[in-house]
Amino acid sequence: MPRARCGCGKRDSSGRFWSRFQMEAKALVEAALFVADRPVSLARLAAGLDLSEEAVGRLIQALADECGASDRGVELIQEGGGYVLRVKGELAAPVRPFAPHQDIPEQTLRTLAVIAYHAPVLQSQVVKMRGQRAYGQIGDLVARGFVEAKEQGPTKVLTVTPSLLAYFGVATLEELRAQLGPADRTSPPS
Repeated sequence: MPRARCGCGKRDSSGRFWSRFQMEAKALVEAALFVADRPVSLARLAAGLDLSEEAVGRLIQALADECGASDRGVELIQEGGGYVLRVKGELAAPVRPFAPHQDIPEQTLRTLAVIAYHAPVLQSQVVKMRGQRAYGQIGDLVARGFVEAKEQGPTKVLTVTPSLLAYFGVATLEELRAQLGPADRTSPPS
């Protein structure tokens, strides 16, 4: 007599069997990483999903293996003491039109490039390089959470934020600089 299949699990590409509970837990980890706006630590995932850190570690590894396949558009990476799902680097440019904030004017992006190349940089130096309109563009970038402005005497020190790096799908400022392309790389005026 043939055995009935319960449909309570499945085998992954390596032949490993996953129970329904394990599949649901893996889906929860994936969903948590998808909605997070910053890297999530193993401990935070475990506590938030009521799983052991060991179990979450195994699930993270399984997700990373799956995302590593050439037919997947996202990758799972370890960054800043946690894990993050992001668009694979080679796919970032083609899918950027689908990302939020596509209303950033070209001149504001140029100001952003100057800030990224010279960060940390004084606002007064950016204005000397980009002109008086840079004040409004910097205000827009701060409002979007892409640039942080800290008071320093009569001016402000501008730095890029982790939100900006995540928006461009990069982990470091150096990667961002490479993606932004040519900009005024000269030293800021003194």
